[in-house]
Amino acid sequence: MQRRILRAVVPAAVLLGSVVAAGAATAGAATSPRAAHTLYVAPTIKVTGESAACSTAKYHEINKAIKAAAAGDTVKVCAGIYTGSTTISGVPTVKTITTGAEINKSINLVGLPGATIDAKNLDNGVTFYITSKATVEGFTITGATGEGILAAVASKITIKDNVVEHNDSGGAKSKWFECQASGVVPNDCGEGIHLLSVTDSKVLDNSSEFNSGGILLTDEFGPNDGNTVSGNLVEDNESDCGITVVGHSASAVNSSGLPTPTKGGVFHNTISDNVVISNGTTGEGAGILFASGASGGGSYDNTVTGNEIAGNGLSGVTIHQHFPLSDVSGNVISGNWIGTNDITGDPGTGDSVTTGVLVDNGGTTKAIKVKVTGNTIAWDVYGIYDDASGLTQTHNTFLHVKTPVKA
Repeated sequence: MQRRILRAVVPAAVLLGSVVAAGAATAGAATSPRAAHTLYVAPTIKVTGESAACSTAKYHEINKAIKAAAAGDTVKVCAGIYTGSTTISGVPTVKTITTGAEINKSINLVGLPGATIDAKNLDNGVTFYITSKATVEGFTITGATGEGILAAVASKITIKDNVVEHNDSGGAKSKWFECQASGVVPNDCGEGIHLLSVTDSKVLDNSSEFNSGGILLTDEFGPNDGNTVSGNLVEDNESDCGITVVGHSASAVNSSGLPTPTKGGVFHNTISDNVVISNGTTGEGAGILFASGASGGGSYDNTVTGNEIAGNGLSGVTIHQHFPLSDVSGNVISGNWIGTNDITGDPGTGDSVTTGVLVDNGGTTKAIKVKVTGNTIAWDVYGIYDDASGLTQTHNTFLHVKTPVKA
């Protein structure tokens, strides 16, 4: 998917210095042992029938409650529409990352039914930044220039039960780095949910709809691994992929073509039990994409299982290798239901008809090892299109497929 892999590689490198500086600024910080507290946020106008905790809430802005919270606390946000008007400045360089609500502590941010974050004119709705063991759940997040939810350089976080919709609203004039032109791409303002160099975290049971793309995993600032993306509805993100797993770092693979997982790469992530439908229908977007976004990039050894994938612009599961010195091997596609996909054709490959799974080496001679097993693939011209000579396919069921495997 050419428009996705070309953007954000250089701008992310520019931001790396800020991330390192911020990390140094927060190193050594300590919090004295204390009992966890719950802080409530509610609109200034009282809502009929609200709970006593909401009617007496001390805070009326999410950011002020986040700033007051300590590690281990829970911030509960009552029904209402909230705009992120203040940047939490615990990390001095945070404005490089976001102008929205920023979580740099291990807190739980919980939206009660009806809680909406309106991020209009802001880079992001909610941002995790150099943090661990934090949670955001239960919100509707909408209107951001860039991502609805951005997690950057974080670990053991949880993003669950949110509705993330109508984000990526920025254009070429936006200062947000993902909206800047790069190569042939005029602008591309992020995703509904973006894990950027995140480890051991969970994206569970969210709805990511009507953004440019649904869920994105990348590695600009370091490895992205051990994450679980499960139970999400990823639908009608028309300009880009439903779920994108792309290696932007040029440090993921060494000069011998071997992975260097301590430096970069997107690997050992599990994408399971999601519904991924009708994405990339006006752009070039797959249902689920694995790609190398730079020479030296890596998106390997990930697992796609138990998903329902149909109606996407490119193939249901697409593996693109765009650089000889990169690694997109070892991904396992198992136990999925894959319907009609590749409805727009894939102009970067020889595949112009409906296809369930595509493995493409981008004209290189490098074989791509991929295992496709136990899937049901239905109503496609090609069940599996293998252009990389490394396919292992077993126990797949092909229903109303003209050519089960094209090699």
